[in-house]
Amino acid sequence: MWDSGSLNRALERLTANEFPDVHRVATPNVCGSRFHSYCCPGWKTLPAGNQCIVPICRNSCGDGFCSRPNMCTCSSGQLASTCGAGTVMNCNVRCMNGGSCNEDSCTCQKGYTGTHCGQPVCENGCQNGGRCIGPNRCACVYGFTGPQCERDYRTGPCFTQVNNQMCQGQLSGIVCTKTLCCATIGRAWGHPCEMCPAQPHPCRRGFIPNIRTGACQGTWGLPQ
Repeated sequence: MWDSGSLNRALERLTANEFPDVHRVATPNVCGSRFHSYCCPGWKTLPAGNQCIVPICRNSCGDGFCSRPNMCTCSSGQLASTCGAGTVMNCNVRCMNGGSCNEDSCTCQKGYTGTHCGQPVCENGCQNGGRCIGPNRCACVYGFTGPQCERDYRTGPCFTQVNNQMCQGQLSGIVCTKTLCCATIGRAWGHPCEMCPAQPHPCRRGFIPNIRTGACQGTWGLPQ
């Protein structure tokens, strides 16, 4: 039988092993979480540094310098995707992210779209409010992680009863993920209250997906 004591002990173990410090990295131009952080698209670190403060330009900046991702500041002060002779000849639009210009249209590099190639493409989309910040790279809102922001690690109260769409029987002292609550004795979770699915997914009751691998694992040493 599950009770608040066993749930609390399991929560402590899982918190240490599965959800130790997942969060959006807050330093400039860094994406991901502590599990996997990386420079956001268009940025890199200094040779001997660990801050993502150096912009990357796909094209040569010639007599200018790379001032922001795929954008050069030319000696004339003009912003362009490249600098030098013929930089703006026969080009009536500004193409971003390495796109090439032909009179009044841009041909975009793979992974970008839009009139000026300024919109990155995430082929599988970004879920749960995440946004596409680079080719197949999502920036997730707090509480979600994964390539498409599909993994939910928000924490909240766990309820053992639902009557007339009202959540009741909150477990005292328990704050856990929806996945953990619904995999055990929970029938609803969170504020505002969210009903647990009738059939836990993708793992059956008593098991939760590993946040790193996605494989189902027993939460209390139950037989696999």
